[in-house]
Amino acid sequence: MVLTDTNKRTGRLGFAKGLNQVKMGEYKEVVAELYRALGINNRNSFYAYRDGKIEPKVTQAEAVESVFNRFGITNIWGV
Repeated sequence: MVLTDTNKRTGRLGFAKGLNQVKMGEYKEVVAELYRALGINNRNSFYAYRDGKIEPKVTQAEAVESVFNRFGITNIWGV
């Protein structure tokens, strides 16, 4: 698949930047809480939100921010 300007996403709405700041020992716990916060139950949906391919609703974004804030991470959004 060739990415062109029309179908290329910048990923500015994803939370990969925040996920990269999570400590290794807390990673599984954070991911499990993010699944609950986003209301999803599979990896493909999680990766799409993480990479910014799916834009989270306002309530989902607030829930994601609260999960990261509990672990001391404030700079969340971006790839």
